[in-house]
Amino acid sequence: MLLPRPALIAMLLACGLARADVGATLSLQTDARDRGLSYSGNRPSAQLGLAGDFDAGWYAGMSLGEARFADRSGPWLRVYGGRVMSLVPGLNGEFGLLAHRFDRIRRYDFVEAYAGLLGERWNLRVYASPDYYGIGQRSVYAEVNGRWPLGAEASSPALVGHVGALRGWGGDAVPAYTEPHGPTRTDLRAGLSWPWGGSGEWQLLWTSASRGGPFTWTDASRRQAVSLNFTLGF
Repeated sequence: MLLPRPALIAMLLACGLARADVGATLSLQTDARDRGLSYSGNRPSAQLGLAGDFDAGWYAGMSLGEARFADRSGPWLRVYGGRVMSLVPGLNGEFGLLAHRFDRIRRYDFVEAYAGLLGERWNLRVYASPDYYGIGQRSVYAEVNGRWPLGAEASSPALVGHVGALRGWGGDAVPAYTEPHGPTRTDLRAGLSWPWGGSGEWQLLWTSASRGGPFTWTDASRRQAVSLNFTLGF
């Protein structure tokens, strides 16, 4: 029996990670969102993740979830790899590649390069793609994420926040998304995170996204949502 391509890629990646310091996660969300918009059709979703750290700061990983389109649903595989480098005490830099693969609708497949800065309680990343979601437009997405513990103990809850901005240009832009809303979309996320047991985490999040920016199949989702997420590491 032939394996679906996402499963085959995942198996090959797992073989490579077998020689690394590997961790896995299982995430459950009442509404799975990426860059402010729902890819689960505003419904609950589950996601599996696998990541490994190698020598000299190199790392690789993957995540596998379900993407709900207007008329169908199917696996969404994200595979990434990169390197983290120490810049100054308390500040690291990183760069890498992130590939998106949609098993049911291949025209949405795309690849992004990214670079960022990593602090103790925050990170900043910029992603660039020559063909965002296969729509023929180039894109840049910049994000800042922060985490602020509410206590000195490791088991203390924390406030979490995110600000992102996506801009597209070139290609055959969809007029409804460039006029009058413009080529840029912003998204915000804020909430509370608290640990569960030794390897679990709950998050209660509010997410909001503006209109505009490059057109994607997620644009029909609600622009604001409150979600409850649980992640278990093993």
